[in-house]
Amino acid sequence: MSHEILQTADGTFAMAYRAGDARPWHASQTNPQTFVPGATPQEISDAARLCYDVQLVPNCRPDGSPIADSFHISQVDDPFTVFGRFVAGDWQPVQNSDLLDLAAHICERHDFEIITAGALFGGAKVFVQLETGREFSLPGNDKLVSRLLSTVSHIGLESNKFIGCNTRTVCENTVRAATGEGAGIICHDHRVEFDHDAITTAIGLNAESFGEFATFAAAAANRALSDAEALEYFKIVYGGKEKIEDNGRVRHSIGVRKAMAAHRGQVFVPVGAADAADAALLVADRLDQIARGVAAELPADVTADPDPAINPGHDMESARGSLWGAFNTITWQADHQPIKNRGASFNLASNLLGEGTGGKLKAKAQRVALELLAA
Repeated sequence: MSHEILQTADGTFAMAYRAGDARPWHASQTNPQTFVPGATPQEISDAARLCYDVQLVPNCRPDGSPIADSFHISQVDDPFTVFGRFVAGDWQPVQNSDLLDLAAHICERHDFEIITAGALFGGAKVFVQLETGREFSLPGNDKLVSRLLSTVSHIGLESNKFIGCNTRTVCENTVRAATGEGAGIICHDHRVEFDHDAITTAIGLNAESFGEFATFAAAAANRALSDAEALEYFKIVYGGKEKIEDNGRVRHSIGVRKAMAAHRGQVFVPVGAADAADAALLVADRLDQIARGVAAELPADVTADPDPAINPGHDMESARGSLWGAFNTITWQADHQPIKNRGASFNLASNLLGEGTGGKLKAKAQRVALELLAA
């Protein structure tokens, strides 16, 4: 299941969002439930199908004798649903209800509001997303909103996390709020007491990093970027080897070619399957020639018709011909395009939680963009 959301025994999915908000991107597959604004933690838990607890169960040898200080983590109501196989006895379960209670405490203390909640990976990881009320608009009404993501892991090897993240509303691209290594993340170890006050204080400070991202966004929107420069940016972020074909054409990595098409709001299809793919390849090749001074401009006959579903917002005033546009091309691909062997939808955990391939790609894209701004 490419969206990774838990499907429960009755066929519903463990995901709910605030009534009145736009339906999540995966709604056509998951048909998520809703909860009313200001709902209680229990009401949100019921809507998101999070009403299950976890427990430590001793690990045993084949003869049935217990292994000293060795446990696995399973659901209380279904002990055959095992999340983590090897933890020590000092590992303290944090229940889904604990996360929702903490989220409600944060909302009360900082005037936030819960907007989504759900479970991933068969229920092994649970998330709650909070709306902070902070907003920032770039030219052309390109709006950014600040959100906070709280997660609990029942796997045993991971800390619980509180992640500041920002969302561009036109395309629902999401990036972490802060820019440093590990920044924007507050971790809670399962071996220490769950200190609500300390965590909420730290989160209040962390939320201020939205201002840092807004400053980055404004600078990136003001940094003009030619098509040739955009190509170089994509090459640095995606990497991969270039191949010179027999006809002399430069074939860039698949990520770069997809980015060149998406940067124009065009569909990318593997070479040979459609004109749009050849157009993206020809555009990248001609941009190389322009960068070397061999050609002066792009030929008019190598552009494909745009698709409004591809990279929404690419032609907004803030994004058109700017570093901000190129940066959001990459974040859009990471959040909404197929990941290898993942099917038609993006890997929600990788991108919503800032983990895995998508999260690393977005972090690199922002790091390279900051280097360009500093140059």
